[in-house]
Amino acid sequence: MLVLLVVLVRGCVGNRKEQALKDYNRDVSTLMQASRSRVSGPLFAALEGAASQRGEQVTEAIAQLRVVAEREYDQAKALDAPDQVADAQHNLELLLSLREDGVRVIADRIQQAIGTSAAAGTALDSVAAQMQAFNASDVVYSQRVAPFIKRALEDAGIPATYSGETGEQVLAYSDFLPNIGWMDPANVARALGATSTSAADRSTPAPGLHGHQLDSVSVGGTTLDPSSPATLPADPPPTFDVAFTNGGEHDEQNVRVVVEISGGGASTPITASTVVPSTAAGESATASVAFNRPPPTGGTAEIRVTIEPVPGEEGLDNNTQTYSALFE
Repeated sequence: MLVLLVVLVRGCVGNRKEQALKDYNRDVSTLMQASRSRVSGPLFAALEGAASQRGEQVTEAIAQLRVVAEREYDQAKALDAPDQVADAQHNLELLLSLREDGVRVIADRIQQAIGTSAAAGTALDSVAAQMQAFNASDVVYSQRVAPFIKRALEDAGIPATYSGETGEQVLAYSDFLPNIGWMDPANVARALGATSTSAADRSTPAPGLHGHQLDSVSVGGTTLDPSSPATLPADPPPTFDVAFTNGGEHDEQNVRVVVEISGGGASTPITASTVVPSTAAGESATASVAFNRPPPTGGTAEIRVTIEPVPGEEGLDNNTQTYSALFE
């Protein structure tokens, strides 16, 4: 009876430890998804719409997001982290502090950044600098949180995968920064309604037509057709070759091309982008947009390719095209 009692006690303790690890993994996944949907999404939507709103409106919207980011940081610190995931917990708090600090700085400087004072250029630089912090937070999660949680689960005898096909699913990525193009200060300035991070260089677009049209998209020699799904390799991660034309009357600078892949069994989209330094009026241009990780392979995915508008561009109906593909 004594031996049986010891075995039962040990079994209960082991089950509690396993359940604690599972609960922690799920709590982290929920928190990271909330960080993206409740802070990142609204934040970048506010930044992209800042040029058409009053500074007070933008400031208020981002100030509210700052409160949400602070709350999520506090929630992370309050998690009941088992000893096996102490390193993951430390890095989780680090990445959420980077996000909270970044949102706070943007909230403090955004009104000045979209203003016309002599200090606007410096404020824009401060906003743009936070994109580096957001990117760092994404790297910390993918390299120092997710792998540590997965290893702790496996060491405890709990099957764990990033795909969720078997055992516990560990969220592999937590992309707060929508795409790396935001790390270019010129792109941040353009999103906020400025042509550069220098207030002295802010000028209205030259009169006449501005803009680009998307011509074609190909992957590894396969040209995508909007009306017909394609079958594409997922590994190595794909590079999209985007052909487009400057259909305006002026040369354009810092043209950003974005590719977003959604669906395919993934809970959140993945994005990649590149910036073409310049395009000539009436001339064709190409951009190679490379992903640094494989796309989802759980079903048909939607691919959205966009040539982002340049200052003065009005007709946007030919800037974007959507395709479908099965990655395998």
